[in-house]
Amino acid sequence: MSRTTASGKNKKLIFIIVLAIVLVAAVEWYFNFLQNRESEKNIQIDGILLAKPKEINDFHLMASNGKPFSKENLNGHWTMMFFGFTNCGMICPVTMAALSDMYKQLEKDLPANQMPQVVMVSVDPDRDSVEKMKSYVTSFNPHFIGARADMAETVPLEKQLHVTAVKMQADGADKNQYSINHSAEIMLFNPKGQLQAYFSYPHQAAKIAKEYKLIIKSVA
Repeated sequence: MSRTTASGKNKKLIFIIVLAIVLVAAVEWYFNFLQNRESEKNIQIDGILLAKPKEINDFHLMASNGKPFSKENLNGHWTMMFFGFTNCGMICPVTMAALSDMYKQLEKDLPANQMPQVVMVSVDPDRDSVEKMKSYVTSFNPHFIGARADMAETVPLEKQLHVTAVKMQADGADKNQYSINHSAEIMLFNPKGQLQAYFSYPHQAAKIAKEYKLIIKSVA
């Protein structure tokens, strides 16, 4: 056998081996891709997980730390947002307590860079000052952020997130004595600032923590 013929056979053998490796890798990638897609389809939460995250318009609030809070503040991390007010009788304190318990559970399981930012936006800015929001949210958890703005800024944000808030004024009552019926869902935003999911009321800390970990794993 000539040296040229042997060299040709070696090249063919190397080509076949490389091709086999590429095919095996491609098949493995394909099945992993299908498995990941199937896992994402099977994720079920007590609420709505958007198949396509929703882009939202910019907004301008004032946070309880005295700094502006806008869409930019949603970038780079996951965010849970809840709309409520400090004079709320039951829904808000129950939800904030659940979020606090959830946060403590997640701190045990997740690194700092996967912890969600938790924000409560006031639907009652006429009575909820920045200072009042800070006192309220930090009474549940020192990591939480309160945010508010005038109604002219708050209402458009509520509309694009499908949040309802209706003032209920009692007959003959003082104008400052009223309650507000409002949506109780918790909204989850991904690190791109897109709306990713809604968690339905009533909220349970263990359930929110479990569903949050499933979502961030599937989207990552």
